[in-house]
Amino acid sequence: MATHLLSRRGRLWAWTTQEFPPPAPPYAGPTGAAFVPFGVGYVALADEVRVEARLTKTTGLKVGMDMELVLVPFRTDGDGNEVMTFAFRPVGEA
Repeated sequence: MATHLLSRRGRLWAWTTQEFPPPAPPYAGPTGAAFVPFGVGYVALADEVRVEARLTKTTGLKVGMDMELVLVPFRTDGDGNEVMTFAFRPVGEA
C-alpha cells in the first residue's frame, strides 16, 4: 500500500437525499426530531475514483457539476464540542 493524495475537487456523478437517520452504529448523528435530511452522492475525483460523501445541499444539483470538499458541522458531542465532518458543495457556493 502507498499514500495517494486525492483532489479536493471533482464532478457530481450521482446523488440522492437521506430522508431518515441511518442505522446506528455506525451513524452517530442527530436522530428523532433533531434529524435533518441531507444529500449524499458520488463525486468523481479527477477520473481516478468516485467518493461517496455527504453533500451540503439536497436541491439544485446536476450530474457533472463541479464540486469541492469542505468541512461542515455534524453534531455536538456529550461535552458540548462541535463535531465536524467532510462534505462536497457546488464550486462557488458559500
